[in-house]
Amino acid sequence: MVQSKEEFKINLGKRIEQLRLRAGFTQGKLGSLLDGKDRQFINRYENEGANPTAYILLQLCAALNVTIDELFDFSGLDNKV
Repeated sequence: MVQSKEEFKINLGKRIEQLRLRAGFTQGKLGSLLDGKDRQFINRYENEGANPTAYILLQLCAALNVTIDELFDFSGLDNKV
Protein backbone atom coordinates (compact mmCIF):
# COMPACT_ATOMS: atom_id res chain seq x y z
CA MET A 1 0.00 0.00 0.00
CA VAL A 2 1.30 3.44 -0.91
CA GLN A 3 1.43 5.90 1.95
CA SER A 4 1.12 9.65 1.77
CA LYS A 5 4.18 11.70 2.69
CA GLU A 6 2.63 12.61 6.05
CA GLU A 7 1.72 8.99 6.85
CA PHE A 8 5.25 7.90 6.00
CA LYS A 9 6.83 10.53 8.27
CA ILE A 10 4.54 9.62 11.17
CA ASN A 11 5.25 5.90 10.77
CA LEU A 12 8.98 6.55 10.46
CA GLY A 13 8.89 8.50 13.69
CA LYS A 14 7.07 5.66 15.43
CA ARG A 15 9.60 3.18 14.05
CA ILE A 16 12.56 5.27 15.21
CA GLU A 17 11.05 5.38 18.69
CA GLN A 18 10.38 1.63 18.67
CA LEU A 19 13.96 0.84 17.65
CA ARG A 20 15.42 3.38 20.09
CA LEU A 21 13.52 1.83 22.99
CA ARG A 22 14.54 -1.67 21.87
CA ALA A 23 18.17 -0.51 21.94
CA GLY A 24 17.68 0.91 25.43
CA PHE A 25 18.52 4.48 24.39
CA THR A 26 17.01 7.70 25.63
CA GLN A 27 16.33 10.37 23.04
CA GLY A 28 19.39 12.21 24.34
CA LYS A 29 21.64 9.17 23.98
CA LEU A 30 20.49 8.48 20.43
CA GLY A 31 20.93 12.14 19.54
CA SER A 32 24.47 12.13 20.90
CA LEU A 33 25.31 9.22 18.59
CA LEU A 34 24.24 11.36 15.61
CA ASP A 35 27.10 13.85 15.56
CA GLY A 36 26.15 15.17 18.99
CA LYS A 37 22.54 16.12 18.29
CA ASP A 38 20.28 16.80 21.27
CA ARG A 39 17.12 15.20 22.62
CA GLN A 40 14.88 17.70 20.81
CA PHE A 41 16.40 16.62 17.50
CA ILE A 42 15.20 13.04 18.02
CA ASN A 43 11.91 14.22 19.50
CA ARG A 44 11.12 16.11 16.29
CA TYR A 45 11.45 12.89 14.30
CA GLU A 46 9.52 10.72 16.73
CA ASN A 47 6.68 13.07 17.60
CA GLU A 48 6.48 15.79 14.99
CA GLY A 49 7.15 13.81 11.83
CA ALA A 50 10.30 15.69 10.83
CA ASN A 51 11.81 14.64 7.52
CA PRO A 52 15.36 13.28 8.00
CA THR A 53 18.01 13.56 5.32
CA ALA A 54 19.48 10.45 3.73
CA TYR A 55 22.64 10.98 5.77
CA ILE A 56 20.67 11.12 9.04
CA LEU A 57 18.86 7.92 8.03
CA LEU A 58 22.22 6.19 7.57
CA GLN A 59 23.39 7.50 10.95
CA LEU A 60 20.19 6.25 12.59
CA CYS A 61 20.69 2.81 11.09
CA ALA A 62 24.27 2.65 12.36
CA ALA A 63 23.35 3.90 15.85
CA LEU A 64 20.39 1.51 16.13
CA ASN A 65 22.27 -1.37 14.52
CA VAL A 66 19.64 -1.98 11.83
CA THR A 67 19.55 -2.00 8.06
CA ILE A 68 17.66 0.62 6.08
CA ASP A 69 15.10 -2.10 5.25
CA GLU A 70 14.58 -2.75 8.96
CA LEU A 71 14.21 0.97 9.64
CA PHE A 72 11.49 1.20 6.99
CA ASP A 73 9.66 -1.95 8.15
CA PHE A 74 6.50 -0.52 9.65
CA SER A 75 4.68 -3.86 9.82
CA GLY A 76 5.21 -4.27 13.57
CA LEU A 77 3.98 -0.83 14.58
CA ASP A 78 0.95 -0.42 16.80
CA ASN A 79 -1.59 2.04 15.42
CA LYS A 80 0.06 2.52 12.04
CA VAL A 81 -1.23 5.49 10.08
